[in-house]
Amino acid sequence: MSFNVSDGQSQITGDFSRLEKLIKNLKSDAYVDIGIFKEAKTSDGMPVAEYGAYNEFGSLSRKDRPPKRSFIRMPLEQKGDKIAGYVEKKAKAHMEKGDVKAIFEDIGIAGESVIQEAFDTRGFGSWKENAESTIDRKGSDAPLIDEGLLRRSVTHKTGGKE
Repeated sequence: MSFNVSDGQSQITGDFSRLEKLIKNLKSDAYVDIGIFKEAKTSDGMPVAEYGAYNEFGSLSRKDRPPKRSFIRMPLEQKGDKIAGYVEKKAKAHMEKGDVKAIFEDIGIAGESVIQEAFDTRGFGSWKENAESTIDRKGSDAPLIDEGLLRRSVTHKTGGKE
């Protein structure tokens, strides 16, 4: 909404269209999801998300499954301040444009970044070491990294009404 008011001596004009767009978008259903989505598959067709769940939550039912190594929830929880700091740096510009979805995009980018940081640091030093049999099979002692498929499959999606 634009306006122009004049009393003969002074004139006041304004344009609230960006504010109106922001208000409209704040009422939208914008969202971000961070994780591994159903499209990601292993070479034998197994959903990477299923493989990831074995690692994220561990397995109570099978002894040959890996121990719990949270690579999604833990980094997002532990590094929430880092994510917020990244988003805050850009939020003002997005808000001025009324682009709430861009804020969610930034949350997704920052979330992916801290998850990748967890892979680089072995879960910020918290992940259990690989068993010797795993090290022998993989030729590496890096937890959660074999061919890198799990790591590469972490992404984000934003959505909602414009």
